[in-house]
Amino acid sequence: MMMELKVRDAFERIFKPFMDIEPVALLIRGLPGAGKTTLALELMRSVKDKYNCFYISTRVSYNKLRKQLPWVEDILDDSSALQFVPDYAGRSIKNGDANKADSIDLRLSSADTLLNLVVNKLISNKRAFIVLDSWDALAKEIPLDERLKMEKSMLAMADANDGMLVFISEEPEMNTLAYLVDCVVTLGRDERHGVWLRTMCIDKMRGVAIRKNKYVYTLDGGHFNIAENEKKVEYVSSLFPPLASKNGYISTGSRDMDYALDHGIREGSVVVLEVDSNVNMHYARIIAASTVLNNIRSNRPAMVVCGQDEPLVKVLRKIVPHCTSHDLNRLMVFSSPSRIHEQEYATAYRELSTYDKESLNEEMVLNLTGDPEENLALLVDSYIKLKEEGKSLLLYANLIWEDLEDVKDSIVYGAKVARNNRDVLIITVKSGTELAVSASMLADVHIKLVKYNDVHILSIVKPYERIYAMVLDDNGYPTYSLLPLL
Repeated sequence: MMMELKVRDAFERIFKPFMDIEPVALLIRGLPGAGKTTLALELMRSVKDKYNCFYISTRVSYNKLRKQLPWVEDILDDSSALQFVPDYAGRSIKNGDANKADSIDLRLSSADTLLNLVVNKLISNKRAFIVLDSWDALAKEIPLDERLKMEKSMLAMADANDGMLVFISEEPEMNTLAYLVDCVVTLGRDERHGVWLRTMCIDKMRGVAIRKNKYVYTLDGGHFNIAENEKKVEYVSSLFPPLASKNGYISTGSRDMDYALDHGIREGSVVVLEVDSNVNMHYARIIAASTVLNNIRSNRPAMVVCGQDEPLVKVLRKIVPHCTSHDLNRLMVFSSPSRIHEQEYATAYRELSTYDKESLNEEMVLNLTGDPEENLALLVDSYIKLKEEGKSLLLYANLIWEDLEDVKDSIVYGAKVARNNRDVLIITVKSGTELAVSASMLADVHIKLVKYNDVHILSIVKPYERIYAMVLDDNGYPTYSLLPLL
């Protein structure tokens, strides 16, 4: 429900200012399967209280339409959803080549007859909102100058009767309408980082400032869902509500991620979070923080190793205010050896307190040094202490600024420990590095995080391929939702 509201808000932010000025015509163009009909009907749904809505199709009957998009029954019925059947198609139906029960047949003989139908609807139904799906299938046989006259006539009649026309086109090279309408939307797809994304371009929108003309969208759930980055999300001191982990798994703290991974992260797994160079690290930290929080709030232990030069306070801000002092007894955080530990801890101690207003426990934060053997001994000793109750432990290490040679042995050792003791090891690595390649071969779960057109895209590469837009949840504590990009 939360995600549905978010994507609906994005749709309204983009199109409501334009629809509020009561335009006359809009053109939606793109290749078959791009979602043109779904977008047109979403626009119809957004104005159904202000217009009398009609859908005229050359391709889809109302029966098929409501099977594909059940929600259209809220805006259309048998009298307002009409299927145009040209003469040659009508003869086929008469001869038994199509199922009559599967279509509502409006027998028209030419585009001229369609023009009369549209004009009639505009005149007899003041403020008519008419979707023509698709206009070029009807008009392609008409000479260009005659076609232009027909289009101008329909637009003039819509303007005179406070109506609106939405033209759907699969012929983007035909530009007669593009010059006449108030808005042109082109649906296409782009390939980025080996992933195909659906894209919507606002090529023209009269009367409205176009602050951004390209968006990522999905047809998940039979709706036209636009993926947008959230505005800045504010976190407050609030308890993180843990999700129950299925037996043999550790929950990620996100219902969507648990579902995407089929119940969460299996105990004894190595998870690699590969982060592209243009990604805001805040997003990667949220993925890690929600998993850590869910573990310690579920009475299980966790260890966090800060990245090289990673500020300790940036990590602790996403954990400490969202749990109790008792929860933190199950957590150990290891600061970067390159940081000034005294200043780091003083800042964290001054700024942060737990949900129950207790100060940080000094024993919770340990300082790594430049000595690998000393660090290993410290990590092993801490691990033994946290594992005293024998529960599955979560170990998260941010290695995004590390080189393979510096951490190769540590990763292999950590993976062996996690698998042998049914723990979970999560490591963050930078895309395009030797470390990322080696870590991916070791991983049971491989996740990539990239940024495209201001949207953070999360793709699960292993154990199977799935792709989502990542949206931060504005509920006071660190978690996120995933919008499937279909």
